[in-house]
Amino acid sequence: MDKFTENLAEWDKKYVWHPYTQMKEYNPPLKNIIVEKGEGNYLVDINGKKYLDAVSSIWCNLFGHSEKRIIDAIKNQAEKICHSTLLGCGNIPSIVLAKKLVEITPPHLNKVFYSEDGAEAVEIAVKMAFEYYQLRDGKNNKRTKFVSVKEGYHGDTIGTMSVGGSETFHGCFKPLLFKGYHAGAPYCYRCEYHNFKDTDERDEKGCSMKCLENMLNLIENHKDEIFCVILEAGVMGSAGMIPYPDGYIEEVAKKCKENDIILILDEVATFGRLGKHLFSDNETLKKLGKPDIITLGKGITGGYVPLAATITTEEIYNQFLGDFEECRQLFHGHTYTGNQILCAASIATMDILKNDKIFENIGEKIKLLHNSLDKLKELEHVGDVRKRGFMIGIELVKNKETKEPYPYEFKAGYKVADKLLEKGIYMRPIFNTLIVIPPLTITGEEIKFLCDKLYESIKETL
Repeated sequence: MDKFTENLAEWDKKYVWHPYTQMKEYNPPLKNIIVEKGEGNYLVDINGKKYLDAVSSIWCNLFGHSEKRIIDAIKNQAEKICHSTLLGCGNIPSIVLAKKLVEITPPHLNKVFYSEDGAEAVEIAVKMAFEYYQLRDGKNNKRTKFVSVKEGYHGDTIGTMSVGGSETFHGCFKPLLFKGYHAGAPYCYRCEYHNFKDTDERDEKGCSMKCLENMLNLIENHKDEIFCVILEAGVMGSAGMIPYPDGYIEEVAKKCKENDIILILDEVATFGRLGKHLFSDNETLKKLGKPDIITLGKGITGGYVPLAATITTEEIYNQFLGDFEECRQLFHGHTYTGNQILCAASIATMDILKNDKIFENIGEKIKLLHNSLDKLKELEHVGDVRKRGFMIGIELVKNKETKEPYPYEFKAGYKVADKLLEKGIYMRPIFNTLIVIPPLTITGEEIKFLCDKLYESIKETL
């Protein structure tokens, strides 16, 4: 190791405050890595060691770390212009991308508002929904509350923490948050109404969907004061990769439609991960009640640069139209809204998804991944293996029979992640849940390697 490399490790601990990281533990020379570059589906550290990127660099990398078509798109755009404002004027990449995004969304969603990350996209969606009723109903508007689910996650800004429901992440900020209603989380493994041993048993036996009933009653009881219902699209990500029960979101959408309530679906994490572009591309959802606003982020640039989008309907958009003196426009924007380089990377990403027929060929990989993970269920401390598309949560428990969780301070997930790091796999757990969200380009051989090492690491560690 040369002197510069040694200095990097020292400077990292001395100057950088890492997100969601206990820095007291990070500072000693533990097994943390410093990434120098990426090669395909692998991260390469400053010592030249390679690690399979099992979480797609926090769920955003779709095609690996050296996709030349995205890199070239960024380079080509940078040679023309890096940035000009979208305030009152347009640019070519933002226009082309907006058209491409509208083409993959349900037909009724056709207005695109850009931002730079998922939290911003959600914050914009909430502001759109809130102001829509103010503009439409004027002094008669009484809609000032939202509905979401406990342990939902939509970002770390004040607005997105408010519509989220993570007690651990955001509990200390409650005095700063605006008020709304939170239904019980549809957490099948730890259902408060039934005692299924795991999500597979729930799927086999079915259930009465009391969690859905709780949500629908909440909406019915407060329908006159609700301006939006916001849900993650198909999977509750940061809660531990918890899939919504089949039919849950569709019935909530129906209820929203019946009561003139805006439904926001947060597709930031799910984009490209469920075997298709969007969860919203759902025939049952289209029949029962379509989302009025969706938010996109993470993978829409392939994981190369930060970009997000809030996409809504003509009806919502039209409420913001008026004469200049009415001040009806959406007073929201960011310096880099619609940035050309970001949009160019996303255009390349959309083209790759289409030209490489990614979603036409992803089914076999999903099947292999799901089947390979089933072996983990035989392990003593694996309580639940949750699988939807390329979004996987493996919940570790102290006692499998009682579902007793490991105490927070035991760091079960982090201990297994450290063992995986030794075996050449990078993974970032969420407390007691191991998270697997591989790049869409992961190979069958890499899937088998990943699942075998997961099995070994859990068994050796716990």
